[in-house]
Amino acid sequence: NNPAAGSPFLKGGLCANLAWLTIWPLDVVKSRLQSGHYPGKSPWAILQDAIRDGHLYRGLVPGLTRSFIANGCSMVVYKHVEQSLLDRRSPQK
Repeated sequence: NNPAAGSPFLKGGLCANLAWLTIWPLDVVKSRLQSGHYPGKSPWAILQDAIRDGHLYRGLVPGLTRSFIANGCSMVVYKHVEQSLLDRRSPQK
């Protein structure tokens, strides 16, 4: 393990947040469509409304905080399980 490469927690959190940053606007549109408050509106019109109203990135900070913690922890667990399985597989000395 190279400490300069960063911890699994940090890498998991950062990668998840980068993914969320790219998809967040589409998730806002999806959530608004699912709410049922925009009958007959196209996804494009809902996106334009969110941009105009300044709601496109509403809730981003809490979402990224949750994502960072949850995915960082998941990566730590994944790496622990991976190492445990590799240790079991290698011949005992």
